[in-house]
Amino acid sequence: MIKRLPETNNFDIIKMEMENKKTLSYYLVRGLLLIILLLVFDRGIFFLMRSMEKGQLQAKGLQNLFFQKRDFNKKFLELPKGTYSTLIMGSSRTHRGIHPLYIYKRLKQKAFKIAKAKIRLKFNYFFYQRYKEIAGTPKVVIYGLDYFMFKLKSNPYFMKWVSDEQPAKSSAYNNSVLLLAGNKAWVDEFLNHEFEQLNGIIRAPRKVAGGKFKLIDPFIGYRKSEKTDQHKPAYFKRFKYEGYPGKEGLFFIKLLELWKKDGVQVAMVYLPDYIGTYESNHQLNRFKNEIKRLTGPYKNVTIYDYDRPEKFALSNDAYFLDGGYGKTNSHLSLKGSRVFHRLFVKELKKHYR
Repeated sequence: MIKRLPETNNFDIIKMEMENKKTLSYYLVRGLLLIILLLVFDRGIFFLMRSMEKGQLQAKGLQNLFFQKRDFNKKFLELPKGTYSTLIMGSSRTHRGIHPLYIYKRLKQKAFKIAKAKIRLKFNYFFYQRYKEIAGTPKVVIYGLDYFMFKLKSNPYFMKWVSDEQPAKSSAYNNSVLLLAGNKAWVDEFLNHEFEQLNGIIRAPRKVAGGKFKLIDPFIGYRKSEKTDQHKPAYFKRFKYEGYPGKEGLFFIKLLELWKKDGVQVAMVYLPDYIGTYESNHQLNRFKNEIKRLTGPYKNVTIYDYDRPEKFALSNDAYFLDGGYGKTNSHLSLKGSRVFHRLFVKELKKHYR
């Protein structure tokens, strides 16, 4: 006996079509709602970040450089002239790698450090002139060299604190569909700065070397919290060196001229990079040769190169907080910085004779 399939009348067909249309409309509405929420979230976060940056950095005056609640240098403007014999300058790599406390303990020389993630060549040129007015001409300047130093520009708000330069209008950004993705470079810089500030919230000990003022910064780096990726992939991103003059290289020469005129001994330092970063910055020799060429005419400049496997254990994971293959930046850990200073302070000693 053959079973007959139930007949489908026109009403059933119309009903099925309506249900399909409802299902399609449902997913279309959900998809559209998701897109709207994504755009609202993207723009909300982006403009919140820009507002935070503007709010933090819009104030005028050199004292705003040390806006952190527990910034050790908060009373810098009150220090008597001649307090420090040494000025340490550089980026976040210098901040985490070179420390006044080691220099004081081993050489009895007091050092002031100005090193932050957003500090670049142009800023350093103007800050040095302000520093001289307040603290006097240093005997020694220690300057941290970075592979990317000619590639980046000084933060406009930082410049406002040391010069009469006005920051760019806040409306200047890439107006793409997704603002966070379209302005990735700015977002990365902002987040790096915020993390730098969070990491820097430390309590200075009550008793530090010095008299009325707390003169010697007790910060000696951060302990390593997680293992660095040691795997070397078959392919990893390599970073091209952007040579002089780049964005602000002319201010590097201006600094060299100022230091020569002031009779300052200058110790330029290549801080160690984790081995993966060392190999990713594949034109490192070109960078070093260019620095040698630029500083050659200045007899008061000495270069110390610790970014070499034969000079420093670049493969020792415990010595670095971060870095790796495909990463252009790395920072010394507390342990790595301690080992670095055992080498560096011995060579630095001669500059104070």
